Amino acid sequence: MKLLHTADWHLGQALHGFDRRREQADFLGQIADIVREEQPDAMLISGDVFNQSNPSAATLKLYVDSMLEIHQACPTMNVIVTAGNHDSPSRLSADGELWKYFKVHVIGRVETRDGKVDAARHLIEVKDKEGQTLGVVVAVPYIHPQNIPDIDSSSVGDARIKHFFQSLLDRANEQNSTSVPIVLMAHLAVSGSDRTGHDKSLADMEFYPLELLGQGYDYLAMGHIHRPQEIPGSAGRARYAGTPVAVSFNEDYPHSVAIVDVEKGRTPVTRLREITNPIPLIPLPPA
Repeated sequence: MKLLHTADWHLGQALHGFDRRREQADFLGQIADIVREEQPDAMLISGDVFNQSNPSAATLKLYVDSMLEIHQACPTMNVIVTAGNHDSPSRLSADGELWKYFKVHVIGRVETRDGKVDAARHLIEVKDKEGQTLGVVVAVPYIHPQNIPDIDSSSVGDARIKHFFQSLLDRANEQNSTSVPIVLMAHLAVSGSDRTGHDKSLADMEFYPLELLGQGYDYLAMGHIHRPQEIPGSAGRARYAGTPVAVSFNEDYPHSVAIVDVEKGRTPVTRLREITNPIPLIPLPPA
């Protein structure tokens, strides 16, 4: 299964009052071009699609127009979008049923039924044009750790977080009769990751050991940390896609999206496709 992994678009973000829609439209166009060239089976957007919970009409139009262009670049491609901490879960998923006609699956919040997590709503099959299942994506939006749904009332704290993720992965693997790869999407900060670019927001971040996200996935598609990177200790199976363009002057490093080839039981093979900014942020040295 071939994936395009991206995250943290932060559409609608302004920098010191400067409207950045031109930059954002440009990177979205580059993503559409990459999709046209690569023809992935799925594109994963791991949270923080928007920069504010209530994006402007112009920002929403940019998002809709760009998603349709991306779909047209590869009409057979599945797209899975999960909410990040900057997104409004209800706003992001308000037109989710309509987006399904374009093979776009939007997961804004953890779905529950009768007080329990509705796991089936979070397990998305990636299928080819013949309808054959190529893989299963366990799509988890941002959840504040204190609000992790109660799957097992006996677990608390870190044990509750781990049980939540592991329960979803177990469900995916139980249903995986054809032994296709399992991909987990999440939006949180993992201990040991490179936090460059988050200097002002570190106090608001909680970092969690990678093992809390469970076992049984072939690739972990992360959002939240802005620097593109393989997550330490994952043996190449977990990655932050990072921001497509710098959100702040602190993000002085190359930006990209990841093309990931995933096979069951094998280490994913990852290539980075660089995203360039027509208006790059260039920090000036102190006088």
